[in-house]
Amino acid sequence: MNNITAVICRIASTEGISPQEVLFEMQAAIDACYDSEDPAVQARWATMPFKCKPTPEALIAYLAEKITKQG
Repeated sequence: MNNITAVICRIASTEGISPQEVLFEMQAAIDACYDSEDPAVQARWATMPFKCKPTPEALIAYLAEKITKQG
């Protein structure tokens, strides 16, 4: 089990839902943010390497790497 899968499973366990539901909810949040018309939100997305809406796993991996590099 990789680290991202472990995180998803831990969230699912804590929330009492399935890992699939966690991924569904995360993707819904990503979609809403990605589709936002707020210029500040779009500016933030523009700083990320994604050419289309990322999956939860891709976004988690990107953010974890970014945090690791900054820490």
